[in-house]
Amino acid sequence: MNSYQILYKKNVVLAVNLGNANASEEIKSLNEQGFKIFSRIIQAVSEDRAVAIYRAENQSTHSEHDVSIKNVFLFKTNRLRRLPYLGYSFSSFIVAALSMFMLTQQASNSDGGGALFLLFPILIALFWFSIGLSVARWKNCGHKGWYYAVALVVTMLIDTFLMGVASTVLWLYLLFNPQSKNI
Repeated sequence: MNSYQILYKKNVVLAVNLGNANASEEIKSLNEQGFKIFSRIIQAVSEDRAVAIYRAENQSTHSEHDVSIKNVFLFKTNRLRRLPYLGYSFSSFIVAALSMFMLTQQASNSDGGGALFLLFPILIALFWFSIGLSVARWKNCGHKGWYYAVALVVTMLIDTFLMGVASTVLWLYLLFNPQSKNI
């Protein structure tokens, strides 16, 4: 068996045989080209087998998408940790509360027809963003994204009888559950 260093860049994965005389130069050259070095060395029979081992271990949780508002809105990231989740959740709640307050004040002070039409898209966007935050944190805990939809439906059904207890428990789970070791 040979030792292989794995280098990856987006969807391209390369394995460099560390037994070769020019392995360090090849790794340095690939690193300068933008390839990232995998943290551990893989023991395998061939380069293809080393790449297959790497992909089998890292296919489901590896994400190149950093946390940004765009990636949260599009459900593309799994890197949202606990403290940023708390901050983003709190700030989106404050924005939603202020928007509701300002728009209801505008609606009660004047005719308010135009302000009320703005209320609906703002609330939809804030709802979508809060769902995106929760899905990003859920995926950061090591779960698949669509499992959150199942958990959310079950939580909403339970909340009809328990008046918010289940959603509070789900929020606390997302807040205190540690990050998955595979991410």
